Amino acid sequence: MFAETGRAHLLADRFEELVLADYERLYDAGEAAHFVAVEGDEIVAMAGGFIKADLPYRYFKNPRYGFVGDVYTRPLVRKMGLARDLSELVLSWCWSQGVNTVRLLASEAGRPIYAALGFVSTDEMVLHRGG
Repeated sequence: MFAETGRAHLLADRFEELVLADYERLYDAGEAAHFVAVEGDEIVAMAGGFIKADLPYRYFKNPRYGFVGDVYTRPLVRKMGLARDLSELVLSWCWSQGVNTVRLLASEAGRPIYAALGFVSTDEMVLHRGG
């Protein structure tokens, strides 16, 4: 997923260990869920949901929000609606956790899917300094 988006170079040296530790903690706390599409014995698509309450949102009356991440579909089964279907499952899970807002970071390919689900662009901006 990171290689396809040209971002693999941004990953920490031990990112797999970090992800495993974080996800184990999130699952134990009931703050993460992943949904998958399986073909035979292989996962061909997935989408994850996370419950967060970080800055600055932790100061809101309802600081908890959902976050959609880890959305990926293998190239051979793209354009079949799997990402949309799995993202809808993530949204349902998020709503069931009592959140009122769901956020995500969208790739260019994912933007039409999320727009069709009702997501809108926000006022967030980013500045990257070389390297």
